[in-house]
This record gives sequence, C-alpha cells and structure tokens, in this order.
Amino acid sequence: MSGQGSSPDDEIRSNSTRGGESMRESSSRNGSSSNSNSANNNNNNASSSSSSAAHLHHQASHPTNNLHAIQHSMMNNNINYDNHVVARDVNMNDNSTNNHNHGSAGISSSGSSRSTARFAAANAAGAGDANNGRLIMMQQPQQQNQQGVTSTGSGSSQDVIMHNNASIHNDLHYNNPNNNLYHRQPQQQQYYSSSAGAPSSQAAASSMSTSHNTHHNLLTADINPNNTHYSQYSSITYPGELTVYSWGRGEDGQLGIGDTSDQDEPTYVDALRGVGVKQIACGSGHTVVLTGEGEVYTWGRGDDGRLGHGDNGWKYVPRLTHSLTGQIITHVTCGSYHTAAVSSNGDLYTWGGGMYGKLGHGSESGHSTPRRVEALVGLSVIDIACGSRHTAVVTNKGCLYTWGDKENGVAGHGDTEGHQYTPKLLERLSGKKVVQLSACGFHTGCLTDQGECFTWGEGKFGRLGHGAERNCHSPRLIETLLGKRPKQIACGGFHSAVVTEDGKMYTFGGGEHGQLGHGDKVNKVKPTLVQALDGIVLQQITCGWSHSVALTTNGEVFTWGNGDHGKLGHGNGKKVSTPQLVERLVGHLVVRVASYNEHTAALVEPQSIADGGSRRRAPGTMVPVSACYLHDMKEMVNDEEYSDVTFIVEGQPIYALRAVLAKRCEHFAAMFRSGMRESEAGVEIPIPTISRAVFLLILEYLYTDSVKIDLDHAVELYIASDLYQISSLRDMCCVIVRRSIGAENATYLLQGAHEAHCHVIKEIAMEYIVANFDVISKGEGIKAVSHGLLLEILSLRP
Repeated sequence: MSGQGSSPDDEIRSNSTRGGESMRESSSRNGSSSNSNSANNNNNNASSSSSSAAHLHHQASHPTNNLHAIQHSMMNNNINYDNHVVARDVNMNDNSTNNHNHGSAGISSSGSSRSTARFAAANAAGAGDANNGRLIMMQQPQQQNQQGVTSTGSGSSQDVIMHNNASIHNDLHYNNPNNNLYHRQPQQQQYYSSSAGAPSSQAAASSMSTSHNTHHNLLTADINPNNTHYSQYSSITYPGELTVYSWGRGEDGQLGIGDTSDQDEPTYVDALRGVGVKQIACGSGHTVVLTGEGEVYTWGRGDDGRLGHGDNGWKYVPRLTHSLTGQIITHVTCGSYHTAAVSSNGDLYTWGGGMYGKLGHGSESGHSTPRRVEALVGLSVIDIACGSRHTAVVTNKGCLYTWGDKENGVAGHGDTEGHQYTPKLLERLSGKKVVQLSACGFHTGCLTDQGECFTWGEGKFGRLGHGAERNCHSPRLIETLLGKRPKQIACGGFHSAVVTEDGKMYTFGGGEHGQLGHGDKVNKVKPTLVQALDGIVLQQITCGWSHSVALTTNGEVFTWGNGDHGKLGHGNGKKVSTPQLVERLVGHLVVRVASYNEHTAALVEPQSIADGGSRRRAPGTMVPVSACYLHDMKEMVNDEEYSDVTFIVEGQPIYALRAVLAKRCEHFAAMFRSGMRESEAGVEIPIPTISRAVFLLILEYLYTDSVKIDLDHAVELYIASDLYQISSLRDMCCVIVRRSIGAENATYLLQGAHEAHCHVIKEIAMEYIVANFDVISKGEGIKAVSHGLLLEILSLRP
C-alpha cells in the first residue's frame, strides 16, 4: 500500500511531478511552461466590457477641458495654505519630489510610506506584467493621516474601494480590512465555498442588495427558482461582502497575495478588497471566487488553461474572467486541473485540462476559456463537483450526472474501461434525489434527501467508508452512517469526512498524516467519530489531500493533518493529528472554508465580533460601525440642510460639512484654517477644474471610505485625488484601471490618459497594449490611437 502523499499526483500513476495531471496531459498543454516567470510572458487574449470601451472612446474623442484645467492648475498654481502644498505635478516626472516608483507597476506613492519591496523582486524578474493582471500590492502606511490603500472591484467598469486603518496586510487582529463596513443581521447567514473537499452544493448564498447597502447592487442568491431540495442552504439578505484569507503553499500564486511565498498563517487577500465575494473554491495550484454580482475571479497556476483567461499563464493576484462577461454565474468549483461554473439559467461551463473527457465536451481537448457543456443544455444544473479526472453535477430534479475517467469506477457507471466524454445519468441513483455532492482525486460522495450517504470510485485507504479498501464501480451506501442524519460529505485526496445534523464529525480513509483527527496516524475503513470535537458543533468541513478543516457554528476554524507549507495556519509546518484552533482567526467570524491540495482559504465576515458577543475575541477588537451608518453618511453628501460650506462646481452648488472634509483631507484642513477667503463662513468656493461627478466621488469617499469608480472617471479622479492629496484614492484609481483594462478598452484609455497628461495611467495602458498588441491591433479600438501614440507603441515593442 502506497503512502498518502500531500500532492494529488502521488496517486496519478503516470505522472511523477507535482502539478501535472499525467504524462499524456502534460504533453497536451500547448507548450505551457512550468516556470511561473516564463509562463507570465504568455500574452492574454484579454477582453473587457464593450460599454466601458464606448465610454472611453467618447472620452478619448472629446477630451474634457476639466482635465486640462486641473493639469494647468497643478502645473502653474500650486496654492499654499499654511505652507502646505496642496497641488502637485500630475506629470510625476520629478521622482525626487513625488517619490513615484515606476518600477512598481506605475503606481505612485507620493505622500505615503507604502512599501512595495515585497513584490519588487518578482517585478524585476518579469513576473509582474500587466497582461497577467498582476497588481502590485502595497503594505498599509504607518502614518495616522495616510491610512491605507484598499483594492476593490467587481472587475467590471465599476468597482468599490474601501479604506482601513491597518498597518500590514496580514495582521488579522489589527487589520480586519473591512471591519467598519457591515452590521450582521439578526438571522444567521449562510455562505458557501466549494472545493473538492467541500460540498459543491454549498449553494452560494449571496449578498443581496438592501436599502442600507451603499456598495453593491448585489445578486439575489437563489441558484435556481426550481431549487427545492437545498433549503438548508437558503439565501438570506446580507448587506455586505465577505473578505478572503488564504494560507499554505504559494508556489503557483494560488494564495493571491501577489507573489509565490508560502504563508503559515491566514493572510488577507488584499487584491479582493471591495469585491463582494460570496463563494470560493480551491484547486491544485489555483483558486476561484464568485462575487455577489455573478462574476468570476481566478488566480494561481494557469497551465491547461484552468484559469479561463485564454492563455496558460500564471496569475499571482485575482483576475476577472472576462470571457464570462454577460453571464450571471451562481456557482463555481474546481478540480486539480479544471474549473467549472454554473450560470443563472442552469447552464454549465467548464475549462482547463480536458484529459479523460472531464470537461464534458465530447473529447479530451482542453479549453483555456469557459465553454458551455452542450450535452446538458435543457437541464438545470444547480450543483457541481470536480475531481482530478472526473466531474459530477446535480440537476434541479436531484438527478446526478457524471463523466470523465472510468478507471477504478471513478465515473460510477459500473464499468472501468475507457472514459466517459459527455455527461451521463448515474443510473444507480436514478430513483434517488441527490441533495449534496463532493468529489476529490479519484472518488465521489453524495447525500440524498432521505439522509443516505453514497460513495464510489477508488477505495484505497478506506476512503469510501465501506469497511474495506476495495474500489466501488457504482454508488454504494455507507451503512455505518444510517440513522446519523448526515448533512454534508467532503471528499479529500485520501480520506473523507461527514458532518451530521447535530454537528458531529465522522472521518474515514487515510490517516498517515493525522488528517482523520483521531490522535493517531491509522487508516479507518469505516466512518469514525472525531472525539476531539465532541461538544463543538460544526457547520462545515473541507478536506485537502492530507489535511482537514472544520468550521464551527460560531465561526471558528479548526485544522489538522499534514502541516507542510503552513496549510494548517498554525504558524508552522508541523503535523497535527487532532483538531487545533487556528488562533490567528480568533475574533473573526469565518463563514466558509475551502481547501484542496496544499492551500486553504476562508471567507470572513468583515466584522470582528459575532452577535451577542459570545465568541472569543482578539485583543483590542472594536465593535464596527454598521452598514446603516455608512448609508446615512452617504446621504449626507450634498445635503444642504446641515451643510456649512458650499462649493460651486460646473455652475451648481454642492454642499458639505467642514468638519468631515478637514478631518479626512489635509488639503481642506489647510484651506479652512488658512485665513484666506475660502476659510470664511458662508462663502461659496468655486471649483473650476473638476467635473461635478468627480467632485461628488471625492466627497463620497471622504464621508464613507468607499466609492464606486467608473472606469470612465478613472483618469480625472486620479488627477483630482492627486490634487487633493488623497493618496489612497489616487492609487486605487490605478488598481481599478489594472483590474478593468482589456483589449476592447485599452486604446481609449491610453488616448484619454495621454490627452489629460496623466502619465501614470498612460503607462499602465501602454504596458498592456504593448504586451497584447497582436490582439489589440486587429480591433476597432486601435483607430482611436493618435499617430504619435501609435509610433510610441511600436517603438516599445520587443
């Protein structure tokens, strides 16, 4: 009996290297490189919203006088209040004055103490190119008046950015990134991640829009109106978003923190700040999340096209899957080498490695962008699970379809020869109503509405729970669990786990690394109660290849098993054979966990204390403000009744409060204490250089720490933010541009930034166009570029 390695490839007999699916699949990877730096040189067939392109085209064709006026003002009229310079040269040519680090993706850092050292080496090595969608993440500044850049966005033309008082991105106790945004509702919310070791039926309970939600018009959560058997995963209104933490192996960029380092404790994924995440899944070297707006972000290892960006390149921070634009996605998951998503109309999309027919498209061809599974058209898919070589789905009628590898009964159709290239109804369960599904590696498990638990596939180590290590070629009932009322099964690489309705946990299969949680390293061929968790009520479990993760009903996380690469989150790489609390997450309400091979992730409610204050809390934790408070603050923007200062913008008054502006922005503070005309009570202050829309965005950010940024406004808002010395907002304009730029809008953005003399955003657009010139040069957008800019582009091409 072979050992239980921590890598999925330990069980793939035809492959001896980590991350490869098989020798045959490796040869079909379109020449993808195993070196992450060289993989990053692959050009993306990027695309973006055509509406953004149209808006930017209009802006490029009709450059606003406002941008030139701001530029002129900043170049020639640096007003000084109390010897405080409030306007700087947006050209940023004087590095000694503005302290811009153009080597760090062109994001300026004037007026802040941000450190980009962590990613400088990767950028210098060529790992951080724009076409790979990498963001240069910046540690939070130490000064009280420069409280931090926060990244944002749904990846569409509008994004949300948040602000926080943190000092470093992975300090959980003092850097709850959105801890002043949301108020937990009285009812218990359900959020669901999906991974091979977690229930795919974790129907993404979504963040729905409410009257107090000032940040997103979020998607109602029901996966399908006909979904009647997933009532335990019902959607509950929640006025906010979830934050993402990841830890463990980072070699392929799967942690999403901008580099390839391992993390032995939960680390905040700053690149998703402001993105309303509602579901997460982990694969073998890659990760996928679903937002409340139905958009999909992926990152990590990109060979086989598993990220869905049209190439085989690695992505070290989350990047929007543009090819799904126009689809509202309700569910995502991934296996070792492929990824899948379900749309709101029940269609299934798969992409990545196609060996064994696991994509369901009728062949073994891989796809680097999502492709609809035509064989399932007409059925409404509501649940999906992916293993290393197979895929399984549940329809809204509770029917189960599987396809992929048949060896050892993995597909579950009773035969073991060849492969199943298209979805096929699992006849053994045709009379059952399946309500939950999980898969990993080479076995699958499911639950029925009658409380039955079935497993099939490879039985080595006892992972099927039938009392032996024999393979099962079709679904077989786990008799030991009869009467236990299981509510979730999670399949791992070498073991499985079940949670019952009363919150107890049973594990079975390989125990070599202590992943069963029984205090030993012994295999169990039948489900065995985890005594160490007795008295702790669990709501979810997820299994990796050699470790396990359990989430309690009060939002605490326990991990155990193989701790290499820090995937247990305990601050070290030690093995643990009994469940141990992840201390770094204490004081944070975790609502879902995900894991796969050698990394783990968690969705965390952006609030430090659960209702009632009964949970353990981190030292110094403060009760956050509610979403209602933020809503009220936004309502005060341009509210004449209580205002004490009036600005005239484009001939119209905009009302504000001096105290708020002065406290939040040193420019306004200097203005109001200067003794000049602008400091006099009741005076109207003209703002001749900024559009009304952008000035209102500035005020909204100062009032609420959050604002939606339309890509159309990114250039002007960058210039205005620099004028008012709001460095976090200015820098985030760059983040929004990097996140939203695509082949359809890059040229318009370049032209608009060039005409506005906004060199930082121009550099971002130029970098992207040069890297993707073969695609962009064939589009209509290239016509928007002036002759001089075109020559500049050509001169920069290698």
